[in-house]
Amino acid sequence: MTSLRERVVLVTGGSAGIGRAVVHRLAASDARVVACARDRSRLSEALAGVDGATAVPADVSSATDRVALVERVVSEHGRLDAVVLNAALGYAALVEETPQEAVEAMIATNLTGVVDVARLALPHLLQAAAERGRADVLVTASSAALAQVPPLTIYSATKAGVHGFVKGLRREVTARGVRVHSITPGPVSTEWLVRGRGAAPVSDEDAEGRLSPGIAPERVAEQVVRSLTSPWSRSVSVPRWMGLARLGEVPPIDRLLDLALSRQAGRIQRVTDRMVADRRG
Repeated sequence: MTSLRERVVLVTGGSAGIGRAVVHRLAASDARVVACARDRSRLSEALAGVDGATAVPADVSSATDRVALVERVVSEHGRLDAVVLNAALGYAALVEETPQEAVEAMIATNLTGVVDVARLALPHLLQAAAERGRADVLVTASSAALAQVPPLTIYSATKAGVHGFVKGLRREVTARGVRVHSITPGPVSTEWLVRGRGAAPVSDEDAEGRLSPGIAPERVAEQVVRSLTSPWSRSVSVPRWMGLARLGEVPPIDRLLDLALSRQAGRIQRVTDRMVADRRG
């Protein structure tokens, strides 16, 4: 099954940024895409005119929504062939300046939501693998999981947890026909920076000035498609050179980074605050 044609793929966080690009790219490859997001109107806008894609409003930080989401996909489509676990929240602040609700939201969405949607989907994915030869779990991770830089410490911790989950799950299910992939982007041009600080979503026409510097979401979406059609599990950095971030965990580089970054943490936070203010208008 190296083709996406008629495969049923669930995409979380499908209303904007990487998720939206993934939905469009999968639909263009003739997959049957089910996209979820918290914001019903933004999700409807994202899927307008996209043949082969359906919208299911759901918040993956909610246990009730997670169960209902997977059940609805299987009920309406009769099976589930792949999940793209993309929904995530960020909050750029030093640890002591991060509100409790932001901490809980990041853990609930970025880590618990990923693990539990995968858990709920796995019986259906294993069935698809047994009947059709393969199924896929794909997680949008982050280079922040490989290189922890302030003011993204808490966000990085959630993504590091996801990174470990991918490696462990791969060792559980590979022999049973389920491929497990991770895509690890560097900075991506999306609204995540201002949305993480509480800015409400806006229309496409108004979003341009709110985007963070980085690569186009479509570059990540292309690697998602390559993974879902690959004969083996993949872990890919986008762009590829972002994989060098792993060197930050190697002694003595890690100790040098501890000293250098801790001395600059306050300045980095101030630069981040200005970036947020500039994009919020």
